[in-house]
Amino acid sequence: CKDLGDVEYKNGNYEKAYEYYSTALDDTTHPISIGLYKSKLYYNRSCTLYNLKKYAECITDCNAALRIDDEYVKVYTRRGNAYVNLESCTERDCRSAIQDFEKAMELVERQSTSSGQKGSAADDKQIKELKSKIHETEVQIKRLKQKDFYKILGVSRNATQNEIKKSYRKMALKFHPDRQSSKSQEEKEKAEVIFKDVNLAYEVLSDEVKKRKYDSGVDVEDLDNPHAGQGGMHGGFPGGHGGMGGVDPNVLFEMFMRQQHGGMGGGMGGGRGGFHFG
Repeated sequence: CKDLGDVEYKNGNYEKAYEYYSTALDDTTHPISIGLYKSKLYYNRSCTLYNLKKYAECITDCNAALRIDDEYVKVYTRRGNAYVNLESCTERDCRSAIQDFEKAMELVERQSTSSGQKGSAADDKQIKELKSKIHETEVQIKRLKQKDFYKILGVSRNATQNEIKKSYRKMALKFHPDRQSSKSQEEKEKAEVIFKDVNLAYEVLSDEVKKRKYDSGVDVEDLDNPHAGQGGMHGGFPGGHGGMGGVDPNVLFEMFMRQQHGGMGGGMGGGRGGFHFG
């Protein structure tokens, strides 16, 4: 079953791979159903869960693998990645991830020394990647104290531009002021705040330069926004965003919808022009 699981995993069939690895783990009659082989199975299954974005379950399988082999470098790395991708990731989760990445680095260096291959290109690359992950997680801890644009749009940190656009469109349509006419004043005000946050998040994450700086830990107000200091087209986003948020959320939304519809528009209602709600 493990071999079949490996084939399905390589083909991107993660659900099927999960089933095969689970069957292999349940097979107590197999002569090698214990020890390091079982640790490998738990690790493999954790990889399928990670790709299925079931991060909490992934962590559980990583824990099981480490109870058998507490020097399994790949498991520490996988568990660390799962911690930072939890839907409600806390500072404690981030700290746990950093501990995992540091432990993985320690093991790589120790195993490299014991094998007499200290400083090999492969080890150096792995250590460099782990240091990068530690830095990214430290940035995430900082982000927990600010607005998390990924969380606002409901996408993961490794989301593609298509996923970001899809989520933005869905949320912007849902919270657009023209769709709140039947709501109470309190609900309208809440939707307006969300609409502005969604647009600010998209303004940053859809721009590769701003996104890269945001991901590297640059404060939102310090991102290189061409509208910074100019007050924006309509005064920018209120709420102390500093240099960011120069584009009026309605204008940004209209520009986005025009692009999605090949530049066509027919009035949005409320006198705004542009996109028309059906």
